[in-house]
Amino acid sequence: MKVITKKNIIYVLSMIALGVVINRVINGISGYFGWPLYLDSIGTMFIAALGGTFPGMMVGFITNMIGGLSDTSTFYYGTINVLIALIAGMASERGYFERLPKIVSLLPCYILLSIPCSLLTYILFKFQIGDNVSAPAVSFLHDKGLPILASQILGDFAVEIPDKLISLIASYFLYRLIPLDVRNKLGKLSGKEIKRMLSDEDKDKRSSLRIQLGIWLMIAGMLIVMVAFFISYKTYMEAKVAGYPNGTYDPAVLRTETLLYCGKMLSAVLGLLLCVVSFAMVLADHVVVTPLHKMARELNRFAYDSETGRDKSVAKIQSLDIKTGNEIQDLYEAMSKTVVDIDDYIDMTNQQASTINNLHINIITTLADIVESRDSTTGFHVKRTAKYCEIIAKELLRSGKYTDELTEEYIETLRIAAPLHDIGKIRIPDAILNKPGKLTDEEFDIIRTHTTMGKSMLESTKATMGETAYLEMAEDIAYCHHEWWDGSRAGYPQGISGTNIPLSARIMAVADVFDALVSRRPYKEPFSIEKALDIIVKEAGTHFDPEVVEAMLRVKTKICLVVEKYSE
Repeated sequence: MKVITKKNIIYVLSMIALGVVINRVINGISGYFGWPLYLDSIGTMFIAALGGTFPGMMVGFITNMIGGLSDTSTFYYGTINVLIALIAGMASERGYFERLPKIVSLLPCYILLSIPCSLLTYILFKFQIGDNVSAPAVSFLHDKGLPILASQILGDFAVEIPDKLISLIASYFLYRLIPLDVRNKLGKLSGKEIKRMLSDEDKDKRSSLRIQLGIWLMIAGMLIVMVAFFISYKTYMEAKVAGYPNGTYDPAVLRTETLLYCGKMLSAVLGLLLCVVSFAMVLADHVVVTPLHKMARELNRFAYDSETGRDKSVAKIQSLDIKTGNEIQDLYEAMSKTVVDIDDYIDMTNQQASTINNLHINIITTLADIVESRDSTTGFHVKRTAKYCEIIAKELLRSGKYTDELTEEYIETLRIAAPLHDIGKIRIPDAILNKPGKLTDEEFDIIRTHTTMGKSMLESTKATMGETAYLEMAEDIAYCHHEWWDGSRAGYPQGISGTNIPLSARIMAVADVFDALVSRRPYKEPFSIEKALDIIVKEAGTHFDPEVVEAMLRVKTKICLVVEKYSE
């Protein structure tokens, strides 16, 4: 949306005109009745609070330019009125104009500002008592023996305290008379709201672009003022010397006159410089800083983690509708197109990843079915154990155990990988795998190799299909689900213990043994669930991880439902 339009420019110019009228009218009333007050900055404070620093500065500067038409000395106080606007504008941005006590607390700032004003008066009137509102008070103090400069400062204090207090209170009530929606609209036009937004969001940054720009503008402006000062000094000095054809002049007096002249010019030019810098800052806010800030903010907040989040982020970026008519607009349009292209690419990539993921799951399921079909004793063993693992893992997560590893994603991976825990049995001869009687020691040693064979097979699968979380976990489970918690010799193939055994394998160890106990085998009848759980409990801390056993007991009801659903 384009903010700098003819309509908005008219609004700002109208504010400036209103402020100047208020200043001149109230100052004229004060002069007419002979009040010992200036009252020439109420409009300056009011407009600075309402529309921001720039229009307030312009009100102060123009007021003094108009006053200078009848009283030349007024012209040189333009910088002071500009600084009055600067204080009021900054105070308004920080909410001072929302409460009367906070407004009154600004009085010391304006009293301090009267000191450079007193110095300027001292210079303008050639180190004599100035001819202004405070002159009676200054003369009185000087007659009491105080130096002229000290008398000027104290006399100005006596006038400025009531003058600025009345001005602050009057500008506050004028500000509060304006409806809130109008205040907000005018604040947007002058950049007041922009500065508040940028300061709130850039608190942790060393220096924002806006601050850097302001510093460089002030440096450039001060360099211009210095050059103008030296040129004025040399030009004025040469002109004065030329006025003394016989060379009969006092160099010290001439130098003093030249410095006084240049000081007056510097005071006037400095006020104009502050207005120009303020305008440049408002312009930069609208066409450079704010558009860049909004783009950076939305990019930083871009939600890459979900399709819905990405769609919302893209919509927010497109809703910025930045129209500056320069390279910033080109950058915004290029950024918008790039974001849309990236979103489309992510959607396509996610779709491809989902297809590959489903393929991996189907391969895992097929491999598990092959294992189950070869072992006539297992029945629904792989389905039940996978379900047990899922139930136990969810309970561990719910109870706050192993939270450094357990997540919803981890549990889903475990559910998919668990059916491959006995994949190594594919390489065990049928005669041993399906033997109806008790295995010999040699045959049992062969059966035990299914863990290392399973690991080898899954490593080969990863080399072919690429590494995935499913295959990584399936390898851990296949290789380690017969390890014992206490590291005894009964555990195999490595004889590791405790948390050195992967969590997925520790969960499967409980699920695998429990299912073997409650299942019918050619060499035994199924145990009851209660008896099977008793055996599991007795081996907690030796064979099994105690935390996993405790979790299984807490979800006994769910475990029973699985046994019933997949009964043989």
